[in-house]
Amino acid sequence: MYAPLFSSYSQKLLALKATRVDFAVEILLGQALDGLNVNPHNSYLNILESSSSAEFARSITLFEEALACVERKSSPTYTQGVSEIFSKRYSFANEDRIKALNLVAFEKIVADIVSSLTDEPSMALSRTRLRPLAVEEVEMALKFHLPGVDLNSIYVTDFATDDFGDRIITSSTKLVDQLLGYFDNDEIPCHGRDGAVYSVPYSGKEEHRHPQLTAGYLNDLLIKVLPGFLI
Repeated sequence: MYAPLFSSYSQKLLALKATRVDFAVEILLGQALDGLNVNPHNSYLNILESSSSAEFARSITLFEEALACVERKSSPTYTQGVSEIFSKRYSFANEDRIKALNLVAFEKIVADIVSSLTDEPSMALSRTRLRPLAVEEVEMALKFHLPGVDLNSIYVTDFATDDFGDRIITSSTKLVDQLLGYFDNDEIPCHGRDGAVYSVPYSGKEEHRHPQLTAGYLNDLLIKVLPGFLI
């Protein structure tokens, strides 16, 4: 395993503020939800017009809500009975309620993210773009922080659960190819929620996990290299 890329959390947060706001929110929200098995991209904050109404004011993913609060520099205040977290859009059905994350906990998570990213020195909240990148440029940036590692043996493998409850592989891509696929669409991946790092493609075996890299380390690596890729 490589040595940590940051010597402290404060150093990492300062570096994260030099990246892009959507990526920074994704990293911090992912850390906060780690272990709860809650995906912020398909879990929803559903808000009714009022406590006496069945009409919805809005339905927004947890990620979109956190990002919007950061961009407004405003911590949220939610009302129990009017707002709640669900697995489906525009639902207030009890069976769709996400039990692992309650409204009060989510409110605090978002408030902490807003504070972390907007306290001085605040990160730039305007969305910057990724500039066009060649394969060689991405490889050079990665090799600088991963000396001696064969980039051709780093596979980011994603998993999902099928209708029978079995864990299946949905994709397995070389790290450089994966990054370029996102970068070409002006997107930045966040690793770890549904995947892991392997040295063999399309394998979920423990003995094939990459001996030196983890999903969290890839996220830290992106924090390091992203500022040089942004316009």
